[in-house]
Amino acid sequence: MTTIKSILEEKGPLMSSELVRTMSETGNITLNSASQRVSRDREIIQIKGFFKSNQSLCYLPKHLDDPDLLKIVSKAMYESGRKYWFTFNALKMHDGVISNKYLECYTNYPVLPLKKHRPFKEIMQSFIAEEILVFNNEDYIYSPKFSSLITNPLIHKTIELIKDTTLESFHSLCRNTGLISYDSGELFGEFGKLRWGFKGASYVLGLKHNNKPGFLLADILIGKPFYKNDILFFIEKIQLLQSFKGASRLLPFLIVDDLDKEGLRALKEKGVIVGFVKDLFGEKYAKALRELISILSNAGASLKSNPEKYLDLIAELKKYNEGLLNNIRGTLFEFAVGHIHSKECNSIDLGREIIMNNARHEMDVLAIYGNKIVIAECKAIKGQVDEGMILKWLNTKIPAFRKWLLSQETLKGKKVEFEYWSTSGFTENAKSLLDKQIASDSSYKVSYFDSVALRNKAKELNDKKLKETLDNFFLRPIV
Repeated sequence: MTTIKSILEEKGPLMSSELVRTMSETGNITLNSASQRVSRDREIIQIKGFFKSNQSLCYLPKHLDDPDLLKIVSKAMYESGRKYWFTFNALKMHDGVISNKYLECYTNYPVLPLKKHRPFKEIMQSFIAEEILVFNNEDYIYSPKFSSLITNPLIHKTIELIKDTTLESFHSLCRNTGLISYDSGELFGEFGKLRWGFKGASYVLGLKHNNKPGFLLADILIGKPFYKNDILFFIEKIQLLQSFKGASRLLPFLIVDDLDKEGLRALKEKGVIVGFVKDLFGEKYAKALRELISILSNAGASLKSNPEKYLDLIAELKKYNEGLLNNIRGTLFEFAVGHIHSKECNSIDLGREIIMNNARHEMDVLAIYGNKIVIAECKAIKGQVDEGMILKWLNTKIPAFRKWLLSQETLKGKKVEFEYWSTSGFTENAKSLLDKQIASDSSYKVSYFDSVALRNKAKELNDKKLKETLDNFFLRPIV
């Protein structure tokens, strides 16, 4: 006898309509009877609330281990729940992790009540309720239960900081050229009940109407190649605004660094201005950004093959955008600590994420030596590392890292060391906690490093360029 389970085992996850039809044909029963069996079956998992005609996506628990499940769900939403597919595509574009503020921009869901439209927060709650996504009060990430996709927080955080800085530069450009009213520019502003990377009121001739301003609206996509499907969210947002009665006149910009011809053509056909970073801010700045993103994407290999490349990039960015350089100070400090370890370790990795205890944990620096493992926490912040930060590191992060190491056949036999590096030092209570841990009879070693220890490390390495960068950038007071 054909069963729902046997159908899903043979064909993989299916939309409920297709599963019902297959069940009816193979089991020689009516569609209504097959539908009732599917709705009552407790052996299958159903994703509901995202598909037209009240459909659901049906799959078996074992499909949760299928690396293609994300693609299957995304395809189902593209075909049968296009509005919700924008969430999946935004996460795909950003390798599985995206901040709340950018997801609001990339999904065309209203952030304020809008008749006949579900608001952003309600839709996100549906994704969380279905255990597809989790939210950590800042970022949306695939739920560990739904996907074992490993994200790279180092790349994610830095690219978002690059986007923030680029939008700030775009604001200055629009203000200084008179494209917008001088004091009207706003990053992540709301317009038409939707979120935009940038908005500004414009009195430019052709946009002003009945003495009312038009609006310049922009979003940004940088960090990798993008394609036609990736820019559909922006076209949908513009079309929604234009559907409003008495809609304002618009000057829409999409800022990109790499877009295929089909995407470019689709935007131009809709009257969208495509602002390439190199054209807006110069080829040298665009090249520096590309090199930065390339280094981020291959951090470990870059440090082993050319450990001083990021130091040259710091000097280059100082010429073109010191604001960006200061914004990504934390990321570059992880490179500095990685640089110190790369001199002698066998392999180095930055921003390594693990899933342990049903949660995600980030290793700032993971250095593998012949006889030991070093996992380093790095902080390049204005204030000193305090007691709360140290307690979280000792009580949450280190236990998760140790458990992960024990699950790795090639690593579990090595000695383990945990380090905490801070450019601004530690409070007395934080140092007391660390000293207590160091003095304890533990199976692993703990060390911590402040500005003095950092300088000493650079001296030990006899690395003049690293020492100069530490003194002139990392250890310089943050204003």
